[in-house]
Amino acid sequence: MPAFAQAYAAKCSICHVFPPALNTYGRYIQRTGYGGLDPHTLNRALPFWWDQQIRYDNNQSPRTQVGNMAIHAVGFLGTDVTYHFQQWILQNNKAGDLDTFWLAYNNLFDRSGHVFAGLVQAPAPSPFSQWMDITGFTTSEITVGEHAYELDANRWGAKFNYVHGDLDLEAGWLYAGNGGPSVWGASSNFSNTDKTFQYKAAYANPNYPIEAGIYGSRGSWPLAEGGYDQYWSVAPYVERDPIHGVPGVLAIYQRAYDGNPGFTTLPSGTLSPLGPANSAATTLELYQPVFDEGLVSLRKEWTNDGLGTLGQTGNVNFSYPIARFLRAYVEEYFGARTTPGWAYTIWWASPFTSVK
Repeated sequence: MPAFAQAYAAKCSICHVFPPALNTYGRYIQRTGYGGLDPHTLNRALPFWWDQQIRYDNNQSPRTQVGNMAIHAVGFLGTDVTYHFQQWILQNNKAGDLDTFWLAYNNLFDRSGHVFAGLVQAPAPSPFSQWMDITGFTTSEITVGEHAYELDANRWGAKFNYVHGDLDLEAGWLYAGNGGPSVWGASSNFSNTDKTFQYKAAYANPNYPIEAGIYGSRGSWPLAEGGYDQYWSVAPYVERDPIHGVPGVLAIYQRAYDGNPGFTTLPSGTLSPLGPANSAATTLELYQPVFDEGLVSLRKEWTNDGLGTLGQTGNVNFSYPIARFLRAYVEEYFGARTTPGWAYTIWWASPFTSVK
């Protein structure tokens, strides 16, 4: 967050392996809803910042997008309540939508408990929301029949994080994410939407480079032809920051079950249930600092939807800072039965004003 760096007069490397990917201390600040920061120090800077992205992808049309601009507000209300708001002004060359909008109360259980409400980040590993690769993760977004998992999504609802010493326990009840006419509109789309209980439990010492734990979900997905798919997922994971010349590692193995993933159309034109599906997905990524401040990352993912569809995807990324608030990201990506491609993003993120 540029406002945090400005208020503390600190380098982004305090919290980041490479922005926006978080290191072990940055993950601690994230899961405490910024409650681990000092509100009086943050008051030295205005809580507002903005960012602009130029994107290129040789497999998209148009290949170049310059219409990606957002405004952000982040910080404290008093000493016990924190907030984060992000609104896209332009997104993919179109009018933008809401990205993040939550409040958190941080004075529970001797300041170890944090209650979030609004459009919140689902309880899950930090890389799902804050990562340097251009391509998102397929493991957390696997599609099984009609059901598209949203294990990495910002969704409307509430969650409780208990963060104490080495322990990180998170539980959330979530409903609509990007459904409805817009994310703002989805906040009232409650009756016919995906409803999920999602959780995470991890060993996560903010002073130690290794985080390991498990996350999962239990929910119901509304089917197009009526009825619901009752589903669950569970996934152990481990994340290690790159230190002492050893590359960083992110490893995830996810299993999921869908009791009623939807229907298939027979040659006669009638609908036939797909039947229950046991899906699996794996993510393995290595990342290493290079050239002083740059970062190279290599990811491979495998998916099996349990209905006969197997998938493999991968990407290689190089990220490098151009200036303090200006960074470049370049990616080569590939996948089974798809055309390989390459993309880049130039990202400018800056406070509105200088520090007080």
